[in-house]
Amino acid sequence: MCFIFAVLALNIAYRDHEVSEMIGKYKIIVLCTCRIQDGECHELVNELDKQLNKMDCRLFVYNCVSKPNTNTDKNAQTSVFDLIDPSFCDAVVIHSYRFDNSGYCESLSQHFRDMGLPCISLGEHISGCLNIEYRHKDGFAEIVSHLVKYHGYKDIHMIAGVKGNSYSNERIEAFREVLQDNNIPFDDSMVSYGDFWSVPAVAAAEKLLKENRLPQAIVCANDHMAVAVSYFLQGQGISVPGDVAVAGYDGIETIYSAEPAVSSAGIFPSAIAKAVCETINRIFVQGAFEENIPIVPEPIINESCGCTCEKKELKFNASAPYNELINKFYRFQDENVILSDVSERIQQCDNFEDVAAEMRKDDLMYAMTCVIKRECTDSSVNPEDEIQMHFGDELFVLYDSDDWDKKRNNGEKFIPYDMNGRDIIPNLNEYLSNGRCFIFTALGYLGVPLGYTCFHFSSYIPSNYYKIPQTVNMLNNALGGLRSLRHQHYLLNRVDEISRTDALTGLCNRHGFCIEYEHILRGLGEKSLAVIMCDLDELKTINDKFGHDNGDYAIKNAAQALKKVCPPGAACTRFGGDEMMAVFPCCGAENDIRPLFYKALDNINEVSGKPYKVAASMGIYITQKDERLSFDELIRFSDKLMYEEKTRRKAARI
Repeated sequence: MCFIFAVLALNIAYRDHEVSEMIGKYKIIVLCTCRIQDGECHELVNELDKQLNKMDCRLFVYNCVSKPNTNTDKNAQTSVFDLIDPSFCDAVVIHSYRFDNSGYCESLSQHFRDMGLPCISLGEHISGCLNIEYRHKDGFAEIVSHLVKYHGYKDIHMIAGVKGNSYSNERIEAFREVLQDNNIPFDDSMVSYGDFWSVPAVAAAEKLLKENRLPQAIVCANDHMAVAVSYFLQGQGISVPGDVAVAGYDGIETIYSAEPAVSSAGIFPSAIAKAVCETINRIFVQGAFEENIPIVPEPIINESCGCTCEKKELKFNASAPYNELINKFYRFQDENVILSDVSERIQQCDNFEDVAAEMRKDDLMYAMTCVIKRECTDSSVNPEDEIQMHFGDELFVLYDSDDWDKKRNNGEKFIPYDMNGRDIIPNLNEYLSNGRCFIFTALGYLGVPLGYTCFHFSSYIPSNYYKIPQTVNMLNNALGGLRSLRHQHYLLNRVDEISRTDALTGLCNRHGFCIEYEHILRGLGEKSLAVIMCDLDELKTINDKFGHDNGDYAIKNAAQALKKVCPPGAACTRFGGDEMMAVFPCCGAENDIRPLFYKALDNINEVSGKPYKVAASMGIYITQKDERLSFDELIRFSDKLMYEEKTRRKAARI
């Protein structure tokens, strides 16, 4: 109860955006992790979410689909951590063991500590953090000691992980120390490498068999290798544990689907979640502090080492992991085909409303919101140009499954919309009150962040987590491809526009004018046609006295004045050097155009500050009823009227 009062008292005062009212009721705990699809990760997320909810806290998970490559890896995936806002976050947990990159975790924790956020490192020691350390070396030493001390095995071989890998080296060191403590000589021939996976582990065991070096016991650096080695040996007629004892490490559920069940050691998600919650409690009550809190893996003793485990059936259903694995495999195959089809359909969409409809069509993307950067909706932005790697305040809600369903039930259509980036996701208040856990994963294409997804499942179903990277990868390809295609269409339209447009004036060139003229004729019907010819006055004098730049200035402004006074839909073209022409159906305002045109030029001259005036003469010819003249005749008649006007204006000036 004291803790709850402390939590309420410590709510951050500067939560000032739209979601502050609901967020202020809860403490927000952030978990930075990667590969949430792995069992050990989403099981921890589930346990942590359950325990935090009891503390009136809410869990926001920020997930990378794969591990960062370098200490300062800044890419589309890691941009998800830029979404973390100190104005709503109360503590950050970095699952450093999952990243397997202490340098990157160091820089990430420094970033959050610079924000003033208390930082917990989960798994490995990170300077400046409160460290909950996994003592895997001690746990592996425990399982090796069980083989040596309890069973008395002296001839033991280890199948390690990847050569040079820090986790593998740590377990080799534990293996060596246990042997030395028990006066068993150690040499390098007692270690093989299985790369933390089944095929190379079996190859290592096969090599021992061919060389007639099978030991009394084989201990593997993880359970995948141990299960595979046990099956291989038995397939060769070698009894496990009668001829060779086998043990693994990590404590994954598949050790119980093997026969015999494999002895191991592991850290259970419930124990990790408990340690994290107790640590967060201390932070809220005492303030931030630095301390190392160890979690030692628990031995899991089964039959493969030679022991009898009478409680196995009470603890686990051995068929459950197998059935889940089969379900995962076939579901992945089926959904991959469907998502591939969705990706193709998305890239063929003409607008974002249709994209949202395609995302909801096959009922795979539920309990999910998809938000993209506003600039990604702009087809004029080149996808290959370097853009901001972080997320700004201008975001676009492309898809929200819950909102989509509500609209559909009310007979409405979901329409994507703009959102302020500080609002995180729509409907946040509702999800917070329901105790939802939020899982954010960045979207990216060609290394550029496009946006992010937020999954907010209402219950824990492991298969939901399997599909997160599957869905994200599909959206990466679909939205990246759509963005590229939209830009290609934009470029094609721009090329077409440029091919029809005069570069100086912005009016149609002759090619563009002919297309527009044909369009006008097709819709002319019984209407008359107005043809305007316009020619600059004294352009040669401007060029000779003030240079051709000023001549271009006069032509450009006269052209813009002509376009401005003509009715909408008129085809305006630069017909020659300083000659311009406009054609449009008669609309009754033809007689007003000449004075409006001259007035527009006067307005330009009043503010130009030029030592000359931009002037032009205009001739207007209007066809009579049933008069069908050729294009050349129309030009000749309007040109004649224009030169008559030019002569009149020149005489008036003289």
